[in-house]
Formats: sequence, structure tokens, C-alpha cells
Amino acid sequence: MAYVLLILASLIGLAGCAYFLRKNILVIREKNKNEPKAYKRKLNYVLTGLWYGYLTIFFLGLTINNLGNW
Repeated sequence: MAYVLLILASLIGLAGCAYFLRKNILVIREKNKNEPKAYKRKLNYVLTGLWYGYLTIFFLGLTINNLGNW
């Protein structure tokens, strides 16, 4: 039963990553309209992608690990 809850929590984490990544991309798009420097506009997307990429890999690893122990 504990592994089912861990798997459920990791799947919820993956869904949260997808939701907040989409939400932050939309916010960055709006903020970048007022940013005159091109490198800052691009850096916003890169850093956001790195952060949510890390979180996605973490939750995928957590899910796979818990499925392997089940």
C-alpha cells in the first residue's frame, strides 16, 4: 500500500511539473515583451527549462524506482 501512495505522489508531482511549466512559459512570454535585451529573453526560457527538466527527471526516477520495488 505504501508503494501505491508513493507512485501516486510521484505521478502527481509529474502532473504538477507539466502544469507549472506551461504556466511559467506563458508568464515568461508576457514578461519578455518588455525586455529589450535578447540574451535575457532567451536565458529566461533556458533556466526555466533546466529547472523543470530537473524536476521531471526526479519524478520520473522516483516513479520508476517505486514501480521496481512494487
